[in-house]
Amino acid sequence: MTMKCEKEHRILRGIARQSMNRDDAALLEENVRTGVQWPFIMFRAIEEGIAPLLYHHFKNLNLLETIPEYALEVFARLYAETMLLNRHMATVLSELEGALEGSEIQVIVLKGAALFTTVYHDIALRPMEDIDLMVRPEHQDGVEAILRERGFVSDPLYPMTFRRGVMTVDLHNDFLSAHRIRSRREVMRVPSRDIWARSVPAAEGAHHVFRLSLYDNLIALSSHLLKHRFYRLIWFVDIRESIEADSELFDWTEFVEHVGNIRAKKAVLYALLLAKCLLTMDVPDYVLDGLGKGGLSAIEKYILRLRLADAPPGTVTDVLWVLQISGWVKRLQFTMENIFPRREVMNQIFPDSSHRVPVFLKRAAAALSQVASDGASAFRTVVKGGLPPL
Repeated sequence: MTMKCEKEHRILRGIARQSMNRDDAALLEENVRTGVQWPFIMFRAIEEGIAPLLYHHFKNLNLLETIPEYALEVFARLYAETMLLNRHMATVLSELEGALEGSEIQVIVLKGAALFTTVYHDIALRPMEDIDLMVRPEHQDGVEAILRERGFVSDPLYPMTFRRGVMTVDLHNDFLSAHRIRSRREVMRVPSRDIWARSVPAAEGAHHVFRLSLYDNLIALSSHLLKHRFYRLIWFVDIRESIEADSELFDWTEFVEHVGNIRAKKAVLYALLLAKCLLTMDVPDYVLDGLGKGGLSAIEKYILRLRLADAPPGTVTDVLWVLQISGWVKRLQFTMENIFPRREVMNQIFPDSSHRVPVFLKRAAAALSQVASDGASAFRTVVKGGLPPL
């Protein structure tokens, strides 16, 4: 973290929660009233997905007058847009429940769309871009037909993505998106039958639209964070708020045991370690020890510390996926599939090319260039200011 932006980062991390206690609120007000770099805060709040949370807290604490007019207009607009879009998404999910009535088809709502009415007390606090639905393979055609009946159109390049106006629905057969990268199945044991059996109704009275059980959802959120290279703070907020929302049912020891059974300890450990450091989330030491903190390698610690330095590690993070796979042959297969995925996925990356050799070379060049760029960025971060402790 650069010294000149230390206060701004402290503010952003401080508002990355639904509720602030008196001490946190007083610290926020003290930091804001002594002057901050609002262009930086505005840019990062949007990038981190926490702009609505910032507006929410500043409004509740009567601090809106401390925000410059140009920034306040942006925050107010994003808060209102998030509220309208999320209400629209809630309506779509309600319509889907009605459309599935009388059928044997069930769907599981994943990620943000499963949280904005069950975890977040204000529907405008959790910005989202789409609705992610998990469907059984044998029911996929039926769900697609229902979406088309309601005006959704399949994306030519992404067959499992459906769009209608500003609304996008993505279909999945599991929460690892293994339909794109099949070797992700080597990372953890995710038996679909058990996942479905543990799912719970997404809303009171729902019989066809479900959400993951609390523990499965935390694993899915951790995997999503890793898949997207720990990029946004809001995804860490999802984890903490999900635990707090079901605090009466949540048990750390039981959760660690469940994570071990699914073989997801590393992904969850990464997420909780970073959440503890970035958001001061209360994670007991025995939990981190039970997930394997003591066995982290030097390269794992280095990558996680890069994120703490507010220098998203980019492709460097993908090493953490590889380290969760047993056996060098499977690790190599995973790496190669990520660099050179199946034809239908490669066509999404290079939609205008039909010749395999040029596409292969373009992909190889792009991957090498990105890895070199991310590696150089990580090196500069270390040289400029070192890395925070984990």
